[in-house]
Amino acid sequence: MLSRGQSLALGANFGAELAPDGRRWRDVFGGAANPGAQMLTGLRRLDGIEVLNVANPLLTGYDTRVPASGSGPMVVQTSVPEGAVLACGMLREGLAPQGVAFQFHDAGGQSIENLDDDAATGTAGVMAPWQNGEWWLSEAVRVYAAAGSAVRVPRLFLNQGEADVSRPRGWWLAAAGLTLADWRGQIQRLTGQSVAPKLFLHQTGGYMHGAASNLHDCKLDQLDLVRAENGVLIGPLYPYKIDNADGKGVHKLWSEYIRAYEAGVWAAAEDAAGRSWSLLPGAATRSGDRITIPVSVRGDESLTSVSGIYTAYGGDPANLGLEVLGGGTITAASVSGGNILVDVSGAVTSVRYAMQRVATDYRTLTDASGCGYGAHRGLIRTTLTRSVTWGGRSFDVERWVPSFELALA
Repeated sequence: MLSRGQSLALGANFGAELAPDGRRWRDVFGGAANPGAQMLTGLRRLDGIEVLNVANPLLTGYDTRVPASGSGPMVVQTSVPEGAVLACGMLREGLAPQGVAFQFHDAGGQSIENLDDDAATGTAGVMAPWQNGEWWLSEAVRVYAAAGSAVRVPRLFLNQGEADVSRPRGWWLAAAGLTLADWRGQIQRLTGQSVAPKLFLHQTGGYMHGAASNLHDCKLDQLDLVRAENGVLIGPLYPYKIDNADGKGVHKLWSEYIRAYEAGVWAAAEDAAGRSWSLLPGAATRSGDRITIPVSVRGDESLTSVSGIYTAYGGDPANLGLEVLGGGTITAASVSGGNILVDVSGAVTSVRYAMQRVATDYRTLTDASGCGYGAHRGLIRTTLTRSVTWGGRSFDVERWVPSFELALA
């Protein structure tokens, strides 16, 4: 299983905090607790350090002179990567009956163009993510073949975008399309599988400071990529609380990482069962003073709005997080069934949601623990929810409408 991306895919460090059942959180997701979740053993980084957990080797890269010695239960020590939670969730949902192996191949702060196999793109010399994937997957195929098993990669999870928030509209879509094609080609070449892995994508969440120069147009490109690739939009990252201990205003509270990652598990399970998952907005149309935006909800859910989420963190956004452009104003905003309804006055050319471009620095509006929310804020999700338990703690998983911007049809 491949789970690629930058620091939001690398995950949070749980520190010394214990789960309610008394275990360290790293032991909840790694080791003997989930023996079917595996990693390769015996690999080394280029600096000579043995790779002893799934949050390595990062940009140091593998020493390809040292082959893997075998495989064993996945070890989580510092960060808990998205792939580690996904692997455990896949086992729980019956999506990996023969077991699942994982290793994090990328690093924090990387543009999407740094993750392909072209040394001419991105930062000069940043080829480690591509080489990491090449070496690990080739070694996985060898190790598991020796044990009588074939390696297959049915899904590819992508959690990246914050490094590219200042790129113009269309740039991320083109770059991500090339990277995705490279990854699929690599996977099919090394595993021999005929079917390309399906894309499961998180929509970038945005920072706590909504600088006008960072338009976050990659969010819109991400919706386009899901449509173009017939992929699955796991959901947006804006609803998840940020732990601003590092002052960067983008990394989530550790428990919020688990909720976001579990949304990916849920999406994979629903997709495998043949049920639709992606929440995508349709064309916005205006009749009189009402704009209607259909959203691809399922038959077992409808849209709902939730207030008070941001009350202690700078306030809920006006009009559920919806804004209009072109000179008009919003007089009311609501949801009904699978539709977003926006009542307006005056000329309106487009509608956007959870894409606020404000001067407020929400890093200054946090709680006593240093936690708060990003500048992009919305209050619309669906009625379909689930709860999962890890380590004796319950995590609520919800389906939120993604950030979007639509010109009026």
